[in-house]
Amino acid sequence: MRHSVGLLNRRVVALLTGLAMAACADGAAVDPGDRTFSLSYRATLQPETGMAAAEILLSQRQSVLLALDFNAPASRFTAFEGDGKLEVSEERVLWTPPAEGGSLRYRVPIDHLRGDAHDARMTDDWAVFRLDDLFPAARTRALKDSEASATLRLRGPAGWRFETPYGPSSEPVHTLNRDRLFPRPVGWAVAGQIGVRRELIAEREVAVAAPVGQGFRRLDILAFLHWTLPDLVDVFPCFSERLLVVGGGRDMWRGGLSGPASLYLHPDRPLISENGTSTLLHELVHLAVRDVSGKPDDWLVEGLAEYYSLEILRRTGGISESRFEAALDSLEEWADREGGRLTSPSKGADTAFAVLMLHELAGTLARHDTTLDLLVHELLGHGLNAQALETGLASLGVDVALPLPVAREAAE
Repeated sequence: MRHSVGLLNRRVVALLTGLAMAACADGAAVDPGDRTFSLSYRATLQPETGMAAAEILLSQRQSVLLALDFNAPASRFTAFEGDGKLEVSEERVLWTPPAEGGSLRYRVPIDHLRGDAHDARMTDDWAVFRLDDLFPAARTRALKDSEASATLRLRGPAGWRFETPYGPSSEPVHTLNRDRLFPRPVGWAVAGQIGVRRELIAEREVAVAAPVGQGFRRLDILAFLHWTLPDLVDVFPCFSERLLVVGGGRDMWRGGLSGPASLYLHPDRPLISENGTSTLLHELVHLAVRDVSGKPDDWLVEGLAEYYSLEILRRTGGISESRFEAALDSLEEWADREGGRLTSPSKGADTAFAVLMLHELAGTLARHDTTLDLLVHELLGHGLNAQALETGLASLGVDVALPLPVAREAAE
């Protein structure tokens, strides 16, 4: 009897083992604790067509990432193909991949107009573009508590180099953003016949890159950052660990635009304008506050960016006290002339008005033995809006009304 039970047990174990092995072979069952998947983003730039051939590869051992619903307007994203099920509409693309993963392929143009000038462009020799525009945002459907990793690889004609906010892209690099469910490459990138200069500044890895022959002063920018970035990081301590400054062609849009861990700057933009402000510093502040939670008030975001573009220059000796005051006088004239107020979206005169309010608030805080910098630290934890401003003042123990009550009206 004892031998019969032992034989039965052995047969049951063998049967269960065989079933488990068959299930794994069919992909029907794996370790229930495995809730990871990986995404590989690839794009090949094709100057002859002005397009990028893009691909998103998904790898997983079981159905962890169930579906991706992309914001991909048909006016820009075309020629979708993929493994699994695809549903393509005018504005969105729904991809339901196979259980073990698969590939989604499509095409997207590089050139993009901002008004009547390009803020993204590809020529036979170089390209300047946003990674966000190559790989669209998506809503995800995935198993609870799933985790993702991602890599990026860019290719182009022979001899082309690539620089991204994640470093050089000749080999796959890990994308480093905070979206756990759907990490994707974001920020500015430059490719082709480019020049790159690198430095470690304020414990940040800084790269300045631009197409050759466009007059972009890479070393001037690095010198400017050596001089100003340490003070800026003191005010905004959550500043990205990497920074890429991208220059474009001379015929591109003549301004500055921030992105995650990166910014675009036209070669002809001065590091310090005649009015004492700095487009580069202004965009660096935008970069520093872009991950702050909550819905921001545009007047406060723009006001902080313009105020600290002046204040950092004053602190570091880039402009004198008298020039700082002259810049404030000019902003006051602008705000008075065009009826500036605290409103969102914030136009030029409104931003000027916000700068004056912040300067007045800095003086008020100084009389209470604290600083605007400390208030900014509070705002970074609560949000960039009028309500957070009041909360931050209370946290500092400063019992004062906002200098301009319009701030509360703008938040309603």
